[in-house]
Amino acid sequence: MANWQEVKDKVKAFRDYVKGLTPNAKKEAKYAFMITKDEIIKMLDQAGGAQNLDGLRVYIAADIIEGQMVPTLYFLGVKKDTDGNYNDYEIGTTLPPDPQPLLGDTKPCPVWCGTPNFLNS
Repeated sequence: MANWQEVKDKVKAFRDYVKGLTPNAKKEAKYAFMITKDEIIKMLDQAGGAQNLDGLRVYIAADIIEGQMVPTLYFLGVKKDTDGNYNDYEIGTTLPPDPQPLLGDTKPCPVWCGTPNFLNS
């Protein structure tokens, strides 16, 4: 389990990395991603009724801007199987049809940063 000092140090390391990006990549960089309770409930309820999913998985992805990586995140639901494994819900080896519930349009910081604290300022 992480502790707050570890989180603070790693967030600062990422912010320091962003400072070295090209201007266009720096402009597109995000420091955090927020998902709302309603979005989480929608993701967990996508199986319908009593079949709620068991969690969310976050995939780390990237946009390449001027040859530099700018991370982004994608959230999807997971279902626990009888062996205790958490599997991506209805995701196989081929692309599922759209609109498969996938949360990638999260509220990034900057713009949705909230009040300043030791992680976001």
